Amino acid sequence: MNIQQTRAYYDASASARLGVLFIVGISTLLTPISLSAILVAVPGIARDLQVDAVYVSWIAASFLLSNLITLLPAGRLADIYGRKRLFLIGSFVYVLASIGAGLAGSIELILLFRVIQGMGSALFFGTGMAIVSSVYQGHGRGAALGWLSACVYVGLSAGPLIGGWVTDQFGWHAVFLFVVPFALLALGLTLFRMKGEWKSQEPEPMDWTGTLIYALWLLLVVGGASHLPEVAAWIAFLLSFAVLYLFVRHTRSASHPLIRLRVIWENRVFSRSLLAAVMMYAGGYGLLFLLGLYLQYNRGLSASAAGQMLVLQAIIMAVLAPLSGRLSDRWQPRLFATAGCLAFGLGLLLLQFLSEDTPLYLIGISLLLFGVGHGLFSTPNNSNALGAVSEERMGIASALVNMGRLMGQMLGTAVLTLLLGLFIGGQEIRPEHYAAMNQVVHYSALISLLFVMLAAWSSWQSGKVGQLVQQG
Repeated sequence: MNIQQTRAYYDASASARLGVLFIVGISTLLTPISLSAILVAVPGIARDLQVDAVYVSWIAASFLLSNLITLLPAGRLADIYGRKRLFLIGSFVYVLASIGAGLAGSIELILLFRVIQGMGSALFFGTGMAIVSSVYQGHGRGAALGWLSACVYVGLSAGPLIGGWVTDQFGWHAVFLFVVPFALLALGLTLFRMKGEWKSQEPEPMDWTGTLIYALWLLLVVGGASHLPEVAAWIAFLLSFAVLYLFVRHTRSASHPLIRLRVIWENRVFSRSLLAAVMMYAGGYGLLFLLGLYLQYNRGLSASAAGQMLVLQAIIMAVLAPLSGRLSDRWQPRLFATAGCLAFGLGLLLLQFLSEDTPLYLIGISLLLFGVGHGLFSTPNNSNALGAVSEERMGIASALVNMGRLMGQMLGTAVLTLLLGLFIGGQEIRPEHYAAMNQVVHYSALISLLFVMLAAWSSWQSGKVGQLVQQG
């Protein structure tokens, strides 16, 4: 089927649309699970393979970095060669890499396969959102994207629980292997149940030079963020600005650049929604990690008790995401996205009253507001962005939306790393550092509030959906 026949087929069949949503939903669960489930297996890997903390810290970082580097090129390749084709290739690569990591007997092989696993995940994760956006165009796109957002939150919440149980029962090797049957299911259903294809009718050549510059920029940014506040980190950041300048110049001079920055910025709805995503996730990601440390160190909660408190916001997000997506199909998405930013900001304000004697229910209310904020924000903001993009550029636009989320998370993590380095330094957290930890929470909440208010402003300024990106 060509693209017109594909669209007509899905417009006429609600069950076909639901089938695509189910397939993409399975794959969408895999990326957050792959990120979060492995965290509980890290001590066992370090012990069995006798490797230091630097090596094992890269088990999560290598997946995230390769995923981030691959997202944007994958979006462009999907528009050129077909989103279903890239979705299939990504699923196949992910299966092979997961098996390789599960059977690996050295940390070097694990890290190699984690890099490949992250690349495969990027191919199907971003592409899947573009496929769903195309299939549900005019048929409740917001609600469909809401279910995908719910899958992400469920994966992040359930990952550590599933990973812990699998590790206890079968050992750390199984943490890499238990996702394989689900990936194979998505692969098989895509081959035999997902009909048609989605790609540009006038494909452009791939910009490999721009891709390499973009990858170098991300390596410098992520490398710098992971070593703050060391001098080498600041050098990496300075170099990253030079490489970013080179990338911008390349996009202006290349005939078919990886992304057309000017065209994207001129699309008010898309660019402001993208900026809102970066700021919103920067405001929330690092702070939640910090609250986990605060609850265990300062308040004496066990790891499981702290996890049960933190999962509250994920549950609220998973419940609200589909509902807010459905509502954003009826009313302007920016209304819900902006309201979500403000709810999150209110939760941050409550943290300014945090002390060693603050009742835990106050922290619980903050987490509840965080869940409401993200639940109202994420799906309407994604729907707002993708609703302003032409069908032929849906792949690269979807990749940019996912990249915005990851860049925000990385920015939030960098701020947290810097604050911890300045107030506590590179040493084990002891009781004498608890007062400093409390200060880190306060300053982190203030900086997060600034990010979230910028997200609210950007979301409101996005305007109404209707302006299309003609080029990506």
